[in-house]
Amino acid sequence: MDRAVANRYVSALAEVVVRDDVPLSPEDALGQLEEFASLLAAAPDLAVALTSPAVQVADKRGLIRDIGERAGLDRLVVNFLCVVADQRRMRHFPLLVERFRAWLDRHIGRVALKVRLARPVGEAQRVALEARFRALTGSQVRVAYVHDPDIIGGCSVQVGSRVYDGSLRTALTSLADMLVDSGR
Repeated sequence: MDRAVANRYVSALAEVVVRDDVPLSPEDALGQLEEFASLLAAAPDLAVALTSPAVQVADKRGLIRDIGERAGLDRLVVNFLCVVADQRRMRHFPLLVERFRAWLDRHIGRVALKVRLARPVGEAQRVALEARFRALTGSQVRVAYVHDPDIIGGCSVQVGSRVYDGSLRTALTSLADMLVDSGR
């Protein structure tokens, strides 16, 4: 499934959850989609049952409804999951969740950041980093922190396609390049 197809499913769900007469907020819908994704990841047999062409559509729907009821998922989310299963798109469910998260970010004016760090940072550093990028972008931020020992120290922050690289690895590489160039 490519992003365009995933975006059609996301658009359909988004169109419903933004309506005034729907009690489920977009944030709650995302939380429930993420919860179901976690269930799929934790139960490989469930994922196999929901993706297998050998399992009847009615059985998949029943399974989704049972899980939805036990997990306290909203009826709209359960119906969305049933449509995804009916259309044999459940194997692409992580992409649907990713695209819904991206839609929600745009909808509420939030920017997604990916911060790569050599080692974990403290709460004060996180608050300062997030405040800096809120000021830089003029938006709320959603931050994913990734441990990457290859950057040696400092951090690298990706905002969309732009990368702010303050890593020690990049600084050392730049210094090495300068030394090589000055030796010519």
